[in-house]
Amino acid sequence: MKQTLFVCVFTFLTTAVLAQSHEKDEMAIRHIIQQQQTAWNKHDWDALSSYFTDDGTLINFVGEIWKSKQEILSHFKLLGPCCLEPTSLRFDVKQVRFLSSTLVIVYTEETLFADKDYTVPFRQYKKGDTDYKWRVDVFEKRNDDWKIVSMQMTLINQLISPHKSSDK
Repeated sequence: MKQTLFVCVFTFLTTAVLAQSHEKDEMAIRHIIQQQQTAWNKHDWDALSSYFTDDGTLINFVGEIWKSKQEILSHFKLLGPCCLEPTSLRFDVKQVRFLSSTLVIVYTEETLFADKDYTVPFRQYKKGDTDYKWRVDVFEKRNDDWKIVSMQMTLINQLISPHKSSDK
């Protein structure tokens, strides 16, 4: 009887401690995503890129793969004036899924707003145009800090999968 009670109490306490740990880690990850939103809206590409690991990977919504924090930063700086600075965005974290205590997948919806008219090779945007994307991040905890190991962006095709947000 005592052994069964001990096992139950141990299981309960372990679960409670892990849940609190995940809650703290989830808050830290959500804070990073919020900081990235702020960095994008300020066009601060250094700050935006700082949340990647040195060997991080980003696959953008047109399928380009950028390998390393330095390459990610270089591409943001290159594309900033023509394609990124005329925009602002909002992130809405939909799910944070812990695979382990140091590895997390995060599913986030991005809403990108054209703040003024601009043209990119495949489209002309008018002020007020909106794009929606899915962002899937793999976060890893290294030296007690959460960093993005991998990010995949996918444009939501409005003809095939119309966005159902109330703000559209």
